[in-house]
Amino acid sequence: MESTTLEKLEKAAPYNILCNIIPESSETSQQPNAINFRDLLCPSLGKLKSSLQINCIIGVEWLMQQYESQNLATTPLTLLYGDQLSEESEKYLETFPNVSHEYVEIKGCHHTKMGIYVYEDSSLRVVVSTANLYQKEWEYANQQLWVSPLCRSLPETAPDTSGDSATNFKSALLEYLQSYKLDIVQPWISYVTRADFSDVKVFLVTSIPGQYTPPSTRCHLHHVGDLLAQHCTLPDGDATSWPIIAQMSSVGFYGKSPAEWLRGTFLRNIAAHDRSKLVYLSSAPLKIVYPSLRNVRDSYLSKNGGFCLNYDIEMSNKQDWLRNYLHHWKADELGRSRVMPHDKLYCRISPCLTKLAWFLLSSANMSRGAWGSKYLDENRNVFVRNYEAGVMFFPKFFDEEYFKIGGKGRPGFPMVCDLPLTEYEKRDRPFCDMH
Repeated sequence: MESTTLEKLEKAAPYNILCNIIPESSETSQQPNAINFRDLLCPSLGKLKSSLQINCIIGVEWLMQQYESQNLATTPLTLLYGDQLSEESEKYLETFPNVSHEYVEIKGCHHTKMGIYVYEDSSLRVVVSTANLYQKEWEYANQQLWVSPLCRSLPETAPDTSGDSATNFKSALLEYLQSYKLDIVQPWISYVTRADFSDVKVFLVTSIPGQYTPPSTRCHLHHVGDLLAQHCTLPDGDATSWPIIAQMSSVGFYGKSPAEWLRGTFLRNIAAHDRSKLVYLSSAPLKIVYPSLRNVRDSYLSKNGGFCLNYDIEMSNKQDWLRNYLHHWKADELGRSRVMPHDKLYCRISPCLTKLAWFLLSSANMSRGAWGSKYLDENRNVFVRNYEAGVMFFPKFFDEEYFKIGGKGRPGFPMVCDLPLTEYEKRDRPFCDMH
């Protein structure tokens, strides 16, 4: 008998991280935490009253098919997106009077991938994902998503300010939604305001276009650095032996040398811990997972398997030094090596490869637009171009000292890529766009 989504979510507890089913890989459909998009609409999670989808790219025909498959095509649905709909898609949505939508036009990228699902009893769930909303990305690219516990409606007598978690998830979500300043978002601000998020154990990390000086919760760079300085604990005298892993589907331009942004700005924040708030030119190893040309050629779609990857070849030629940091995409243990990763994750792992000090799942690729630019002045002012959203996990909020890494048949924190990572050989090149 097939498991309901609620049963799969219960098996994924306490971390609540799910991944997508890959039709070409029968092994993935057997994985207890693997779902299709339509499973997020499963009645086992609650009787859906309305939903909000915040994303970059939305294939509206495919999306409405998913709602139709659960008999939900007439429930209220709000769409916010960053990739403008075609005229044909606009006309298609006119046939669904229950769907309201708005294109978020900014100079950067509206890159957040988040859903809010409100049920008939006014409880809700939040989903933070790495996936755009169209068929090919859900079937031919590795994705991960976090599904919140059920957030029940606050008692009528409770003030709006109640119902936050120890991680301030509710206030962070409200700040993010309010930043749009759009009428279409107001009902969702009201839903979130009257929900109880006290069971949420993760931090919401966002980026919102603008210029920011720390401390700031509107910028991945500053917010992640501040959270690490407060909550990341590493063994005494052993900090630099714990590598940092960064996995992404799009590679940005970091400069002519690692010191320019990668180590001088990004690593300075992401290497922080409770004994060192800002690690100047940290010597912590940084291991970047991004598919090689060989990885893509061996994928189910061959050279077309790189459809979800983005690295301009001219940019790659200007920063050839980056190959010293690159590692292959490899996920043999879970049968996912032949599907390229669209999930973005960052974590700090023990030298023995069995423990995590923290973990971040995000829409944000490792780029200046997503995380924040090179410091603009001595006050560490940075400029953010994108909307992004992620969730950050720290062991102490789960009553653990460190996260024990799980795997196929092994309980623990889910890691999709195989460990140890496999470095690029001299002959290897990253997969690049040829235009």
